[in-house]
Amino acid sequence: MKKKIMIATNLFDINPIVYSGHLDMFYQLGKCSDEFEIVFHAPWRTPIDRARNDAAVMALYYDCDYLMFYDDDMYFPKGIDIVNLLRRIINDDKITILQALAFIRGYPFKPMIFEMKDIEENRKKMMTIDDYKDKIDDDGLVKCDAVGCCCTVIDTKLFKMVPKPYFLTGEGHTEDIYFCVKAANYVENVGIYCDTTIKIGHLLDKIILVEENRDIIKKIHEEHDLNQLFLPDETFIPLMHAGKSMAYDYDKRVNPLTLIPEDE
Repeated sequence: MKKKIMIATNLFDINPIVYSGHLDMFYQLGKCSDEFEIVFHAPWRTPIDRARNDAAVMALYYDCDYLMFYDDDMYFPKGIDIVNLLRRIINDDKITILQALAFIRGYPFKPMIFEMKDIEENRKKMMTIDDYKDKIDDDGLVKCDAVGCCCTVIDTKLFKMVPKPYFLTGEGHTEDIYFCVKAANYVENVGIYCDTTIKIGHLLDKIILVEENRDIIKKIHEEHDLNQLFLPDETFIPLMHAGKSMAYDYDKRVNPLTLIPEDE
């Protein structure tokens, strides 16, 4: 029986470096039409918690089994990895939230997987799992208390059991951690995991080449054989050109939320 998947992103920029990976993801998903029915949700850029809440509402409206978030600055070296991420959560009953392995784009580039720790008496804090390699099980999974939503699949049954708002950005917490904590409070045995066998990239700020840094960039390129600083993938150049050649008039897009009847 096919699973209906909503793929959602909060689109701000189409960067040719990462866009090639996004195209490959959809190509690989298209080849699996006997497994998945895909609904794509890509609204204009809005506050991230609002965008995620809207996607959750749309996923329920279209009776989707799973909602997958990906951010527009994530790089997928292999599109088939996303297919495997979906297959993993579908075939493993203990998992209700599953993220691919990714790292925060700011220094010191910690993993986007978190656990609740006691830091003082009667006080807890969500902290990154820096020692995640020591906690990987035989299937490549790391059990955690929260993940980011940069490339994450969520079982939509959670949205039927957790009250709105699902996602909320606040002082000291991001919208994705908020949802994970809230889900754990309302749903028994929520399974939140990171699949370390699926590794994706996080686009960093682009470097501006000037005379002052030319020699440094040249040295890094020569020593590490990089086509693009921070992206050690020799295949991305032809894919980048392919991405640039595709044109679409984004001003003509329609916000699908406006299509929902008022009584829904």
